[in-house]
Amino acid sequence: MPADVDLLILGGGCAGLSLAMRLAENPGACRRVVVLEARERYENDRSWCFWQDRPDRFDTLVTYRWNHLAVRSSRSSASLRCAATPYQLLEAAVFYDHAQQVIRAHNGVQLHLGVTLSGLPPEQPDGWRIETPLGTLRAARIVDTRPARRPVKGDALLWQSFLGHEVLCDRSVFDPGCVELMDFADGRPGTVEFTYVLPLAADRALVETTVFDPQPYGPADLAARQHSAVLKRVRGAAHSLVRTENGILPMGDLKTAPDGSSSRYCAAGLHSGAARPATGYAFQRIQRWAEACAATLRLGGNPIPHASDPWLTQQMDRLFLQVLAAEPERAADLFVRLFARVPAPRLIRFLSDKATLADRASVVAALPPALFLRHLLRTGFRPATGRAHP
Repeated sequence: MPADVDLLILGGGCAGLSLAMRLAENPGACRRVVVLEARERYENDRSWCFWQDRPDRFDTLVTYRWNHLAVRSSRSSASLRCAATPYQLLEAAVFYDHAQQVIRAHNGVQLHLGVTLSGLPPEQPDGWRIETPLGTLRAARIVDTRPARRPVKGDALLWQSFLGHEVLCDRSVFDPGCVELMDFADGRPGTVEFTYVLPLAADRALVETTVFDPQPYGPADLAARQHSAVLKRVRGAAHSLVRTENGILPMGDLKTAPDGSSSRYCAAGLHSGAARPATGYAFQRIQRWAEACAATLRLGGNPIPHASDPWLTQQMDRLFLQVLAAEPERAADLFVRLFARVPAPRLIRFLSDKATLADRASVVAALPPALFLRHLLRTGFRPATGRAHP
């Protein structure tokens, strides 16, 4: 029996919507697409930040840009000037609204909210027959952006857990020209913990508590630390909390990614390679994947997963995370050294997955060699995994 849809996208978050938009605009051979999202409605529940280095399809959606970033510890600080490649913010609400407008303007993609599926039935010779609240769907191919399961200790080398609030004050307390990218001054001993401040105006900012740890932390676990971080940043001003965002991102080897046993099924999204292991930056990686996956589907091919990082990037990220996991008290000094000693263009290219060999050498030279050599001798190098970025 022929399939009802050429492609079923499970999960309508950033990855699912990014792919759906491209297929809506130019479907090629993939003319019938359905997106199933568990949320009843979209909210402004997160922020994506990245450096702008060239014109982009989302340039008009960016709401804030900064040319100055700072990293601080209790003993020292470093600044990064980036006027040529500004650090910019894309708010989730703006992205979600844009994606829904693009999808509504084309007939080939249907987005259904409030639809939850648990697992998947076995694949049949002609695809999948899936029972949904909308009825039975027969899908020829599937892209699954849902996490395999809830984050638990041991499934990743480290988890990046964060809780943030957009804060509105009754007077000017923030420097709107400088992002506090990482402020370690109040972090607890034995933990990689810092405050992240995106100043949206002199009286408004997103203040976020972030922890890198083997144990994932939910909002309740971070609430007390986040409350203290907000009180410190508002400096006694009367303030209100406008919105909240939180999340848990894998850092390092994730043990729960689907095995990809079928060529007509692929996993994508934050728990399947979308986030850079050592940083958590994901938005631009998702866009590169969406372009490549849509191009393959237009030609009648099967969906493709996120491309793996080059071998050298994999080794550098893995070693850096191993050092953070084993010696978290060194984290503040390591990040300050990176931002103080690596020229801004080189560091930005490295963090944006566009590093040259010279950029990588500059990053290595900025870090204490004995510390990293000691950990490298314990673990050695690993073989490359997956399909590398071009």
